[in-house]
Amino acid sequence: MRKHFLVGCSLLVLTAMGSIPAQAQNPSPAPSPAAPSSAPAAQQVNPDELKKFTNALKKILVIANDAETQMGQVIQKEGLTPARFNEIYQSKKNPSAKPASQITPKEEQSYQQVVSQLTKIQENAQTKRDQAIVAEGLKVDRFEQILTIAQKSPELRQEIRKMIQTN
Repeated sequence: MRKHFLVGCSLLVLTAMGSIPAQAQNPSPAPSPAAPSSAPAAQQVNPDELKKFTNALKKILVIANDAETQMGQVIQKEGLTPARFNEIYQSKKNPSAKPASQITPKEEQSYQQVVSQLTKIQENAQTKRDQAIVAEGLKVDRFEQILTIAQKSPELRQEIRKMIQTN
């Protein structure tokens, strides 16, 4: 059960992290000067921290893309398609979510192998992520605080997008 949770979390994290570069490539218009108080949240992050955060984020995106590629390879190597793996995963996570076709013993075995390998990939990616953050001079907790602030502040997200695009 714990492995299923870890795999689900890893897929969720990679999906969430994957949305950041898409936003960076498609910047939204800057908020109007009259926008409600997202400015105080943005002021909670000083320019030095923002630079470190952005540099760490770039490294994390590379790590996430690499992990995602590895995960796809593991799924295919075990003879499953990503769609079938997700179907089996959903049925394990939610018993009322029936797969399109019955899970064969071979698929079950492949699925278990994939889950084991994906957990290792995710743990490795998490370690690399934390190392990238620390290498940029931030503590992991502070990185996560800045990420939370950025999620709530369109102004800060825009600034991060600009920094990613120009560096």
